[in-house]
Amino acid sequence: FQAEDGIRDVERSRGLGDVYKRQVIPTYWGWEKDKGRQPGDAIYDHPTPIDTEGTLARLLESLKIIDYPDWNILIISVTTNTALEARLEAKIAEIIAPFKQHFSINCFSANSLGLLRERLSHHGFNSKLVDLNNYSTVRNCQLIVPHIMGSDVIVALDDDEIIEDKDYLHKAVEFIGEEYEGVFVGGVGGFYLDKHGSNRVPECCPDIHNKFIRKASIMNSATALIERKSDRLVTTPFAFGGNMVFSRVMFERVSFDPYITRGEDIDYLINARLCGYSFFIDKQLNITHLPPAENETAAYSKLCQDVIRFIYEREKLKEAQRHPGLVRVMPEDLDPYPGLFLREDLIQHALEALRLQRPSNTDRRLFPPPEQIVADAVKHAQQFVPHYFEFATQWPELMQALTNDHVLFDILRINNGT
Repeated sequence: FQAEDGIRDVERSRGLGDVYKRQVIPTYWGWEKDKGRQPGDAIYDHPTPIDTEGTLARLLESLKIIDYPDWNILIISVTTNTALEARLEAKIAEIIAPFKQHFSINCFSANSLGLLRERLSHHGFNSKLVDLNNYSTVRNCQLIVPHIMGSDVIVALDDDEIIEDKDYLHKAVEFIGEEYEGVFVGGVGGFYLDKHGSNRVPECCPDIHNKFIRKASIMNSATALIERKSDRLVTTPFAFGGNMVFSRVMFERVSFDPYITRGEDIDYLINARLCGYSFFIDKQLNITHLPPAENETAAYSKLCQDVIRFIYEREKLKEAQRHPGLVRVMPEDLDPYPGLFLREDLIQHALEALRLQRPSNTDRRLFPPPEQIVADAVKHAQQFVPHYFEFATQWPELMQALTNDHVLFDILRINNGT
């Protein structure tokens, strides 16, 4: 797992101006709305109840305004529980059927995952390296499948968004894979706008100084710093997973971390920095984010996952310093967000926030006591961060092996009717 001293000349000269682009849209589904989350379910922020219409069709409808040649949509369908997989596959097929007359649109589901795993085993890789059981493993499939299908640029969206800019794809690929002020643009991200057109997150509890409770304020400070800079393209310490663009040069070499359960977007940015790649925010690359309202339990679940992710991230930055081939990244390099969450006082703030925000009727099967959540997070980080660096060394080899896998290419092409 070595950082690049620079992008090779042949890759710099290759250019990405006239290449195949693919928009990838993960869609997350769970049990019926009157059943809710069950012990053992995969954890996502707001999986769509399988007995509802969901938001995927709304996004696909909005994509009709995009004016751009030679692009393709890939839907990745994800469930909170394997018992729902067959029902979801049928439901997604029904949702996308009316849109096939407008787009080239393909699907990747649990059934496709089985085929991919078979081919990974054939090439000598551990098939369990690839899965659809958390945000990061889903995002890795988001990189792998377009890679197999020959895409040079991947544009990631989420299904709780809409596109209101017909030039969105033009902007998404305008800088990717090129140099900007002497720096190679490995990845580009854009802002989330709410229904009022604001890129700020609603803030609360201004009189509480806990970092986790003030997270929205810290995120808004990071956005304000970006906006104060005059350039359209600005290097960034944060990104939003539903509005990210990846160049082939980068996604062939840098993976998402399958051992981090939330915050995989910023984590990917950090992984890229460790390898010498820069991520930029494009101030004109905006999507409208329309997530469902959160209840108290969902908000606390997100807080728990934030605690786990930041403890993990801090351990990763420490472990990375033991790898001499990597670029040194310190918490202050990522200020104010996520850097302020990676300091030595992290545990103190985590415990305080978990105690203050814990709902009175919390199910102990789903949410252990705060002390156990933190202890388990520390144990998880210490155990699995080294595994990530092992996984990262295999990623370029895995991607290279899949580049020439004509069997898998043909299977995916046939299964998707292309």
